[in-house]
Amino acid sequence: MELDSLYEERKTPAGYLVKVRLAKMSYVVFTSKGPEVPKGARNQSIVVPVPRIVFLGEDFDLSHFRLGELSFVNVKQSKLVIPYQHSSSGNEVRTIFLNSGSECDILPVMIYHYNRIEELLQARESGVEMHHLVLDEEFPRQDLVALKIRFPSLNMLIIKRKVAQKIGPGAGAPPPPKEVLEKSLREDSSIVDFNKVRATDLLEKGNLNMHSMNPVFLARVHLRKMELEKVKQLLLDFALKPEEVAFIRTFLDVMVRNEDDKDELKGWTSKLQNLDEGFRLAGLILETKEDEFEAELDKGFSKDIASMVYALLEKEQDRATSKEQEIVLWEWKLRAKRLFRKTA
Repeated sequence: MELDSLYEERKTPAGYLVKVRLAKMSYVVFTSKGPEVPKGARNQSIVVPVPRIVFLGEDFDLSHFRLGELSFVNVKQSKLVIPYQHSSSGNEVRTIFLNSGSECDILPVMIYHYNRIEELLQARESGVEMHHLVLDEEFPRQDLVALKIRFPSLNMLIIKRKVAQKIGPGAGAPPPPKEVLEKSLREDSSIVDFNKVRATDLLEKGNLNMHSMNPVFLARVHLRKMELEKVKQLLLDFALKPEEVAFIRTFLDVMVRNEDDKDELKGWTSKLQNLDEGFRLAGLILETKEDEFEAELDKGFSKDIASMVYALLEKEQDRATSKEQEIVLWEWKLRAKRLFRKTA
């Protein structure tokens, strides 16, 4: 029998049927009313890729899993419950919670564990898919940023040793509140402190082309060279996320404050403040904060900022997914254009 026609099925205690297609490593959850559409599913698809979760570091112990093979884990409050052990806490079993969007009580996962970054890269090159990467807080920061730049879609989770020990449930104790767990396990951008990493250091170790699809990294590079027009252009070249705008504003804030009193920054303060203000307004646009942005339009802004805002609004209008959104952006664009003309 061909692999493409093979399925693994699991009937769960809550009465769901999970059907995994082994060739594609994807699954469908069947309820009493038919196939489930998970919350947040693209195009309302019922087919879900089996999550691939990678632990990186010698201190992790995942011996209770069949590494690299299909496994099933419990689900609580729509979150995958991933148990693991860490050398810093002896035999204590800790838990990671990952969103599933499903109401099912048991779901499939694939768990991988690599001791060193070289092993992870070799696995990736050999075709191993990875969706989530779990690391210890003592993982070298520069290597962390390099991984994030190389694999921008990879969801990274940092295990903080002290926090994890404090909230880890003891034998027979109830699990900690969901809010505590979510606070202790931050993902993606919140775990990468680009201010502690020199962009030029990373560039020395690899070609810029490898990083060219990461706008946060590019902003860092352009700012180190004081190429402010290129930083501004990132708003038009990328579909920036609000958190990416926030990261870029962090870089700008550090340069404006100039706590080290660097002479080379003193002459750029005004332009840096202007650029930061433009990105602040861009954040309001991208998050569709209508009241706040319209208040800014009422107050008015400079020619340079009006030009920057107008260009972004024009781009966002072309990308609008609804008529209502398109109309709002069109009205904002007209008002920004009037400001541009007033200050010209």
